[in-house]
Amino acid sequence: MDKWYESFEGILAIHQDKFVTASAPTRQSILKTIRDQIVTKHKSLEDPAALPKPLRKAIRRYYLQFLTDEDDIQAEGEFLEDEQDNEALGVSPEEREMAARPKDAAFYKKEITDWDVAQKLFKQEIDDYDKEEQSKLGGKHSIKFRTGHTRDWFNNMTPAQREEVEDAKEKWNREGAPAEAQAMYRKRNLKRVLDYFTEQICHTMGCQVVMLVSHKKKSDQTLSVVVHESKPLNGKKVFTQSSRSNKEWTSDGFTKFVEWSKSEFYPEDSDGVSDNEDDEDDTKDKLPELVLDKTGYAKLPSCAGINAKGQQELVRRIFHASYSELMSVRSALMGLKVGWVEVFTDSTKPVPWREVVAKPSLYLDLECLPKGFLLRDPSHLRADDITKLWDHWEVRRAAKQRLIIFLAGKLADMSKESLQNAVPYKGDKKVYVEISQENEDDTSAKPPTTRTEGPAGTKAASSASASTRPTPRTKGPAGTKAASSALASTRLAPRTISPADDDSSEDDLATTSFAGHTTGPAARPSGAQEGAPVAVPMKDRVQFLKSLSNNDKYLLLVEGVRDLEKGPSSEKQRDWPTWATWSWEESYLPNAVHSEDGVVENFLDMIASAKITSLPSGMRITLGLGLLLRECKRAIKYEVDEAPHNTPTYLGASTLDIKILSLVEDLVDTVRGRMLPTLKGREGQQRAAGEQEEKERDHELEVRQHLEEELRMLEEAKSRNKRLKDDMQKLQEETKKLVEENESLERQRVEVEHNGESEAEVRVEVKGEKRSKSGESGKPHKITKTDDIRRSSRARLPSKKAMKY
Repeated sequence: MDKWYESFEGILAIHQDKFVTASAPTRQSILKTIRDQIVTKHKSLEDPAALPKPLRKAIRRYYLQFLTDEDDIQAEGEFLEDEQDNEALGVSPEEREMAARPKDAAFYKKEITDWDVAQKLFKQEIDDYDKEEQSKLGGKHSIKFRTGHTRDWFNNMTPAQREEVEDAKEKWNREGAPAEAQAMYRKRNLKRVLDYFTEQICHTMGCQVVMLVSHKKKSDQTLSVVVHESKPLNGKKVFTQSSRSNKEWTSDGFTKFVEWSKSEFYPEDSDGVSDNEDDEDDTKDKLPELVLDKTGYAKLPSCAGINAKGQQELVRRIFHASYSELMSVRSALMGLKVGWVEVFTDSTKPVPWREVVAKPSLYLDLECLPKGFLLRDPSHLRADDITKLWDHWEVRRAAKQRLIIFLAGKLADMSKESLQNAVPYKGDKKVYVEISQENEDDTSAKPPTTRTEGPAGTKAASSASASTRPTPRTKGPAGTKAASSALASTRLAPRTISPADDDSSEDDLATTSFAGHTTGPAARPSGAQEGAPVAVPMKDRVQFLKSLSNNDKYLLLVEGVRDLEKGPSSEKQRDWPTWATWSWEESYLPNAVHSEDGVVENFLDMIASAKITSLPSGMRITLGLGLLLRECKRAIKYEVDEAPHNTPTYLGASTLDIKILSLVEDLVDTVRGRMLPTLKGREGQQRAAGEQEEKERDHELEVRQHLEEELRMLEEAKSRNKRLKDDMQKLQEETKKLVEENESLERQRVEVEHNGESEAEVRVEVKGEKRSKSGESGKPHKITKTDDIRRSSRARLPSKKAMKY
């Protein structure tokens, strides 16, 4: 233990000068940095020595020998003495922190301070100090003094105690409540707190909220993620359910949030690198550039310093480069086999991971993958899977081999020019006679003039052939007993009714002829053998086609048929054998296919000249090829002793051998090559339709914007006219008021002048002065007031002057 520092002398020497010259608070952060670096290096050592438990104290004791200042030496000595006292008590800081950590989740609602932590860590020391201080007071113990004593003890903590409090505070604020307390508190309060927060922020701030909330679950490596959002005010649906685009946005965000949450809660399984990782966009920006060789295949880049997300993206790019640039396919030229041909797909379409993962041997060279490697979509690859794949690719790069080689791809993704060069297309148009509706009615009412032939393998007279399906003239299923006379070919002769369309019902396709006359479709038997096409539901037909053969080329043909357009065929196929339709009710093909020469060859010629214009025609041709492949395998593997009891005996003498099987397999490649123009034409139509729709949308948007602009201008003109009208009305009202006020003032002026003239004063002249009118110059005269003279009821006597006369 004394030599623990020998493995870390480099780290200690780097920080020695900083520690010696630093102050006490700065030394705390330096010690933390040194401790983290030592712990990291200790984990990387193969056989590391045990580190001392109080690692910080050991680092302090190591640096004590380099201190020269007496105050620093004394402070460090006191700190180490405090640590020794704690050790003497038998309680380490880690044990004290674990015992004192609060179990109540509500304690962690707010940020924890040093004061909170000190009261939890050193509760016993604070109690002892409080009792000691209160005993000095001599009074009865009282709670009112405890807070003051606690504050005194807190202010006088030793450096070791302060450091312990600081470490515990940092840990509690970082980790929060214990996991058990978090789970219990979350179970009781999560929904209530989310609802309360949403309502509060909506009512107080007028906000709408959408939240993604995740947390750990009890089971290992599992998460629970929920979407919480506020209630709509005006709409009927919440944001995440209001439209399809919003649903897709929510689903995409939900998936990304789950991945991000997993890396947060389970960092050891996410990337295997440091926790300080950049987000996904930054990771993509920092990925190395994928370099291609002269042939277009990707070279193996370096994955050093790239997290799991980046490595998954690199794997995806490597696969995409091999798929989009070069693809190796096995081709056949109408029976002439050629070697491996490199063809460009000439497209940027992604790798069809669903099909590739389902059957890697069909699309990939398995030598490019590690032995026993379980191929997944790159986004689901784990770190261990990527490591195995990368190691395997390192070996292939050293051997100068390509990293990934595609043997096949989706037919719709392959280059038109390259596939046409490998499998040329011959467009021979079949000639048929168009029959009107009137002729159909006539032929359905009376026997035809031409003789029809049905499939071989039924019991019939030598002059006529029997139908392969039960009719009013035949009892039981066809193919049970061969007639002694020669039977006709399995291809039907020209019928007198209208040929069936590709999208017509299977009964129309399976219409057969009776001896001497033709009728409508026969009724389907109630019971069909297991494995018969007629017993397959419509939704399971593609899966049934895949089950007919495990041949890689045939499976690729089935995948290509799935991409065809669902619609009626442009060509009406005539003379198609009944056993190659979805109305065939037997598990095995009729005896004529196994015993008569030329039946299979004629059918293959018919397929070679048939057009594939839509899904019905492609399904019909694929069904015929698949049934032939299955029948060839049955005939080749047939053993009398091991055959089931319901196996027809004519399989033992069947002419279906390896040669016929090879012809069918070669024809599968030819059909795939002829299917490509249809797929490319459909793709071009879809692209043209998409462009036309986009143009129409743009034109509609432009017209809508133009109309909106005109409406806006019209509304602005209306608003402007309304404002002008209001202004004119206000102006008229103000003018009217001014006129009325002027008239009122004029009337008042006239009244004043009139009153001035009528109230002319009569002035009494003083002696020696003439009486003057009111308004003339001169001294005003006193006006006699007659109203103030007192009236008397007694008769007034004449004056003395009057009596003289």
